[in-house]
Amino acid sequence: MSSEDLLAKFDELVKRFKEEFNEIIQGERAKMKAEVEQYNAEKQRMKPFEVSDDDIIHLNVGGKKITSTRSTLCQVEGSLLATMFSGRWEDGLKRDEDDAVFFDVNPQYFGYILDYLRTKKIASRENPAELPKVPRDQVKHFNTFVEYLGLSDEIAVPVEIVPIEIVPSEKFNLHAPEITLQEAEKVAVHAPNREYRHVLGENIYQQGRVRLKLKLESFQSNHWMFVGIVKGDGLQEINDNSHDWPGSYGWALGTTGQVWKERALTYDNTLRNLTKAGDTVELVLDCDAAKLSLHLPTGQEFHIDLPKSQTWKLNVNLHGANDKIHIIER
Repeated sequence: MSSEDLLAKFDELVKRFKEEFNEIIQGERAKMKAEVEQYNAEKQRMKPFEVSDDDIIHLNVGGKKITSTRSTLCQVEGSLLATMFSGRWEDGLKRDEDDAVFFDVNPQYFGYILDYLRTKKIASRENPAELPKVPRDQVKHFNTFVEYLGLSDEIAVPVEIVPIEIVPSEKFNLHAPEITLQEAEKVAVHAPNREYRHVLGENIYQQGRVRLKLKLESFQSNHWMFVGIVKGDGLQEINDNSHDWPGSYGWALGTTGQVWKERALTYDNTLRNLTKAGDTVELVLDCDAAKLSLHLPTGQEFHIDLPKSQTWKLNVNLHGANDKIHIIER
């Protein structure tokens, strides 16, 4: 093939390349033009729905009216809430008769989430937002809701669990001979003399948060009456001073302000003279957190840390003549 033929062949290839390249350029230009026109059209449609982080959002969550800000709801990118309230889809959201956005979900669960998001806005690395505290029997359903909202990575599961509240059917059981049980063994009465005399509850507690209400039906001179707990495993009756038994924890109500912890006696002046005959006090035994609390009618509370992984029984010790204490059923 001559050099002239080679040059002609080359010119033909260059011409064909230019034609194909121009076709590609024109096609890409047309595609880009269509995308720009589509973007401008969408932007024009969205003008009535221009949004701000400070916008107030009115919600109807399962019939409960809730108000929040757009910035709070849209904090977690990629979540359902962030998508819904980005401003792009607001005109398509389901609304109630008051024009509030309607969620057909559990308002309690949504409240947990919203409280977390509100705290997250003001949290810092040193003080991060705490995870929601959800009752144990509701964790599964709550986690399902978290996943539905696309927040599983933000609100790690399993969430912190609140101990199960236990309001037991309690009655008195083991007791000194000088103690008389009445009213289906829910009332303990001291003999007409002044001596320390023990009386224990029937149940053994090992898990959950136990609430026990005790009414001081008779309290001689408001002098001394012990309410607390004692270890339930391998319990051996030593003497009538159950407040001083190994594994005993609690408070002496009345004038003394005594606090008993594993045979160690201390005094708390703020406890003195806070109770009288007719008062109802409450013991709260949190087995999981290993804490015992005393709640008084005055609103004051007292707390004792306990050894972990133990079993416990109600422990009451009466001292005054004819003192009487009553386990109150809720």
